[in-house]
Amino acid sequence: MKSFIRLFILFGCVWAGVALGQQEATEYPSADELYTHVRFTDSVGHPLTNIRPEEIDVLIDGTPVSELSVQLPDEPFDVGLVMDVSPSKEGEVDPIRQATDWFVSLFPLQNRILLLTFDSEIYVDCDWTTDRKKVQEAIWEFGLHKPGSSTILYETVVAAIDQKFLSRKPRTVMVLFSDGVDTGSKSVTDEESIEFLAKSAVLTYSIQHFSLEHYWRTHFPGYEDRDITNIPGPSGTKMGPIMVGGRSERDWAEYKINAIRDRAVAYMGRLSRAGGGQHIQLAGVDELEKAYARIFDDLADVYTVSVSHPNRTPLSRLRSVTVTTTREGVVAQMLPKKHWTIR
Repeated sequence: MKSFIRLFILFGCVWAGVALGQQEATEYPSADELYTHVRFTDSVGHPLTNIRPEEIDVLIDGTPVSELSVQLPDEPFDVGLVMDVSPSKEGEVDPIRQATDWFVSLFPLQNRILLLTFDSEIYVDCDWTTDRKKVQEAIWEFGLHKPGSSTILYETVVAAIDQKFLSRKPRTVMVLFSDGVDTGSKSVTDEESIEFLAKSAVLTYSIQHFSLEHYWRTHFPGYEDRDITNIPGPSGTKMGPIMVGGRSERDWAEYKINAIRDRAVAYMGRLSRAGGGQHIQLAGVDELEKAYARIFDDLADVYTVSVSHPNRTPLSRLRSVTVTTTREGVVAQMLPKKHWTIR
């Protein structure tokens, strides 16, 4: 039986984190550890996976840290899947299930997997587990419940991080699959969700599939032909982005759809940058497996550097942190840039 994250119960806790994220300092219950994900590249940008821990230096506010731990790229990530099951995904669930099942199979059995889905509520389909049978059963139930009437994307990002990711070990990644459209969040804005993610430093990849067919049907219901390629063209004349002349119902539908898509693309791009991962846009859900493969390959180059009690004082605020390597000609790229986690 699926469990639910009830927003009206937990958002007192979540909102506290969001509000603090707007200030210079952020507090968490046990502020005693920081970590950052790093990729090392050579002079032409090729990733390196043979950097030794003793070749890595960390500076906090310009002061070297003597006690640190390094997790190498061959150490596995726990993977949290956060997936949109709102009406925009209707009719596309089978290829999503197949690709997601394949993606999970790539990771070693000791990796923990989480599956959250969301529409107007957030569903814990499968909590953190190494039991692949449980994970597979949850994946193949994807989209079977009655879809909600809206999409609470922004609230889901904050709730998932606060409730399921912040308490995890550092080698944890969130993979968000959505069209990027939020139609129901009331407690969290797009800006607040991005800021909360940035302060948490949860490594995040966003996969975006914007279903033009769904949005044409929603905003141009008068057109009965299901083939959107046959929708008649605009009645007016375009001069750049501006429509000149008569504007039909079809013209207004196109304007609305483009505005929705542009905002969704911008949000998903900013979210992935704040999380240090990639923003992958799909032309169709049949490309989802390729997107998953790209993420799996990308994780294979990532180091995780952790520091506990730098200078023997509890961490209580965000500071300047820099990761470097003593190997000549090698560049350290922090993921995300200039952020780390207080825990």
